[in-house]
Amino acid sequence: MTGRRARRALSARLDQLGGLAGTARRGNLTARALAVADSRSLVRCVFLASAVRSGILDCLAEEPTLAEIVRRYRWRRPDRLESWLAVGVDLGELRRRGTRYALVGRRAVALAAGDELLRAHYRTMLEYQIGPYAELEQLLSEPPGTGRGDLERYAEEIAQVSLAAEPFVARAVRRAVAERRPRRVLDVGCGNGTYSAAVLGTDANVEVEAIDLAGEVAEAAGRRLVAAGFGTRARVHVGDVRDWLAGNPARFDLVLLLDNVYYFAPEVRPELYRQLYGCLAPGGELVVATMTAPGSVAAAHLDFMLACQEGSAALPHRDELRRDLEHAGFDSIEERSIVPTEPFVAVRARARAPRHQ
Repeated sequence: MTGRRARRALSARLDQLGGLAGTARRGNLTARALAVADSRSLVRCVFLASAVRSGILDCLAEEPTLAEIVRRYRWRRPDRLESWLAVGVDLGELRRRGTRYALVGRRAVALAAGDELLRAHYRTMLEYQIGPYAELEQLLSEPPGTGRGDLERYAEEIAQVSLAAEPFVARAVRRAVAERRPRRVLDVGCGNGTYSAAVLGTDANVEVEAIDLAGEVAEAAGRRLVAAGFGTRARVHVGDVRDWLAGNPARFDLVLLLDNVYYFAPEVRPELYRQLYGCLAPGGELVVATMTAPGSVAAAHLDFMLACQEGSAALPHRDELRRDLEHAGFDSIEERSIVPTEPFVAVRARARAPRHQ
């Protein structure tokens, strides 16, 4: 029996090798093997994305049975749910023991534990990140100015995802505050208030005006700053900073434009910088932190997603960024690369000469 089993195993192995030889004759074997690996990565991404968007991760953290999941969500197709769970098991994100399912993959466990950056990343994947690629032909055929509305639809999630660079940007912000000792700071496109909080936590005497175009995002920033005990030194506004500055005579010692300048069309950035220059007190400073193009896969991916939105969003090029700041009147410009392996820079621009009104 042992010899028969060995012969069957050898025969099966020879059949497999023969199949591989046939595959090699019909196409590029290496490329096909890489494609299989790519497909597995894609399946993992869309599985986790669907787990986040459906809310099922919270239930899976309790190690439920199939029947318990169905009852909790009142889903009518347990057969489809079971097939979906099987994908997670084969990916190694889930484990099935008897009738119960548990989270075991590092990504799944971190998502269930509440890692907001990871949750936002996967929540936007199915439409915001993959959508432009799926609709490429349509997007290439549209007239200028048209495109997807992801920047508004996923404003809160995008603000969360952008915090991947937060440890690096926050360090640059704290350094600027510690060196400049500003009394008044303007945080343009404040997102959820992370960098406003970094400013307020660095210097007990500073006051911050923060503004964001998205109402829900600005409200979240206000709640965050109040909860952190900064409510008396921070005010959060909703609107376009260009309109807000036009009717506001206030002057600031430090202006922050962090991880958002690419939302402004390239042709309007020079005027934006001039407006920000104009709201600076004598000796004031502008800090711009942004991914630039080209330089990495992440930068190219982000630039493409921006190009597919309504309007004219795009990542700036380094030479363009410096040129626009110089034309706005800044004559002392310091640039640093702050994120390893990525073309992400922090630029500090000052006007040492007297300002011309």
